[in-house]
Amino acid sequence: MTQFETMAVFAAVSLIGGMLAVLFSSVITERRRARRDAAPGPVFADTPRRYEFREGYLITPLDANDAFLPPGTDRTKAFEVLARALRAFSPDLPAHFAALADRGETFLVTTRFGQDLLGVTGRAEGGRVVVTIGPAETGEGRLVVDGPALDALRAEIEDLRAAVDAARIPVWRQDRDGNVTWANAPYHALVETLSGSARTETRWPLPPLFRPALEPPPEPGTLRRLRLQPDGAPLAPVTPGDPRGGALWFEVSADPRADGGLLASAAPVDRLVAAEASLRDFVQTLSKTFAHLPIGLAVFDRRRELMLFNPALVSLSGLEPQFLSRRPGLVAFLDALRDRQRMPEPKNYLDWRNQIARLEQDAEAGTYQELWTLPDGHSFRVIGRPHPDGAVAFMFEDITSEVSLTRQFRGDIDLYRSALDDLPQALAIFSGEGRLVLANAGFAALWGEGAAPATLTEATQLWQAGCAPSGAWADILDFSCRSIDRAPWSDEVITTAGTPLALRVAPLGGGGLSVGFHPLAATPRRARSAPTRAAAKPAAGRRGAEG
Repeated sequence: MTQFETMAVFAAVSLIGGMLAVLFSSVITERRRARRDAAPGPVFADTPRRYEFREGYLITPLDANDAFLPPGTDRTKAFEVLARALRAFSPDLPAHFAALADRGETFLVTTRFGQDLLGVTGRAEGGRVVVTIGPAETGEGRLVVDGPALDALRAEIEDLRAAVDAARIPVWRQDRDGNVTWANAPYHALVETLSGSARTETRWPLPPLFRPALEPPPEPGTLRRLRLQPDGAPLAPVTPGDPRGGALWFEVSADPRADGGLLASAAPVDRLVAAEASLRDFVQTLSKTFAHLPIGLAVFDRRRELMLFNPALVSLSGLEPQFLSRRPGLVAFLDALRDRQRMPEPKNYLDWRNQIARLEQDAEAGTYQELWTLPDGHSFRVIGRPHPDGAVAFMFEDITSEVSLTRQFRGDIDLYRSALDDLPQALAIFSGEGRLVLANAGFAALWGEGAAPATLTEATQLWQAGCAPSGAWADILDFSCRSIDRAPWSDEVITTAGTPLALRVAPLGGGGLSVGFHPLAATPRRARSAPTRAAAKPAAGRRGAEG
C-alpha cells in the first residue's frame, strides 16, 4: 500500500469515528433533554438516593438527574414535594412522612415498580430527618434495607414492646377466627392467674380469655363488661369489703384490623364494680328510709336524669312507677306533672320553659321554694336543694290542710277585726311581750292614721303626748309588768284638745291586755274619775296616783 493509500485509509477511519462521536453525542443530549423535559419519573441508580432535612429544610444537594426533586425545587418545600412525588408508589407514604416529621416515627415501605422492588425508608437522626429511596432487592431475591433505618425500626419496636408490656391492662391481637396471635405481658400474667400455672408451664397458643365479650365484635369506641374467675373457683357476689368477690371484672374494647382480626384491650374495673355495688346498696338503704316519708322526693343527677324517688312521690304526682323507673329527665318529669295537672298551669308555653330554667337554676343555688296551687284545690310546697356532684333534689309536700286552716284563721281574724272596727270606742290589744297585736279603726281615728306604735311603751308615749298629765300611763306599764293585780280598771283622761276620754284597761289571756278609749261628755273630771278609779283600781295604784 502506497503512502497515499495509507493516508486515505486513516482519513476515512477518522471521518467515520468523528461521525459516530457526533451521532452518540446527539443521542445522549437528546436523552438528557427528554429526561429533563419529562415529568419527574422513576429514574434510579443502582445505589440508594439519600435526602436529609433539618426542620423541613433540604440540606443535601439537588441532582439534575433526580426523578423526584427537580433542580429548581424550593428547599423549604422539598419535604412536601418528595411526599407528593412518592404518592404514586404507595398512598400510605404521605401519612408516613407526616408522622416522621411530627413524631419522628421510623417507617419502611416496600413497593413494586414494574419488575423492580423499590424501598422507601424514613428515620429521625438527631436533629435531622433522613429519607432513603433505592432498590430493595439483590439479584438473588434478597431484600436490601437501609442499615440505619433498620436499626431505628428495631429500636422503635423494642420501645413499643416494652411500653405495651409495662401497661397495666391486657392487650392482645386475634385473627378472624378468634385465635390469639399476640399478647402483652399482662395478658400472659392473667392466663397464669386464672389457670394457676407458672409462666414456664403456659404454652402457645394462649387461650382466648375474652372471647365471650368479642362475639360478635363490638363497635369501635364501645365497652363490654366481662367477669372472669380462676378455674374451679366459685363466683361470689361483689361486696365493698372484697372488691373482687372471687371474680375479676374487665371492660373490653376492640378495634378491627384490615385482615379481619381485632386489636383488643381489657381494663380491670374491680374497684368500679365494687363502688357501683356499694352505691346500689346505699341507694336501696335511702329508698327504704325515704319510703316512709310523707314528703315526695325526686333526686336528679348532674345530667338531670331522675336517679332516686320514693313512694310518696308516686302518690303525690300521680305518675306511674314504670315511668319514674325509666329515669326521665327533669323537663320530661315536669311535662308529665303538667299533663296530669299536678302543677300550676302556665299562661303560655314560652313562660313555661322559662319557669323550668329558673326552677333548675334556683334549685342549684338552693333558693327555690314555691307554693303550687293546683286546679283541683290542692296545695303543694315545692323545695329545690343542690346535692353533691351537681345533683338537684326536689321535695313535694301536700300542705292542703295547712293552707285551708290558715285561710280559716285569716277569715276569722278578718271577722274579728270587722267586729272591733264597728265598736264606738278606740281599742288596742297588746301581747304578753308588750307588742301591738291589733288596733281598730276607732284607734286610728282618735290618735291619727299615721300613729302605729309597735309596742306598749311607744303607745304610752303617744298617749302621754296627746293628753293632759295623768298617772294612768305609768299604771298601764305596771299593769303589763304584773306589778299590780291584773284586774280590769278604768280612769278618765283629757286630751290636749280638751276632749274627756274614758280609759279602760283589761287583762287578756297569755299575759296580754286591752286598752280602750271612749269619748265622754264635757263634765268636771273630779265628779266622775276619782270615784270610778278608786273603786276599781287596787290600793297600790291609788297611792301611785295620789303621789
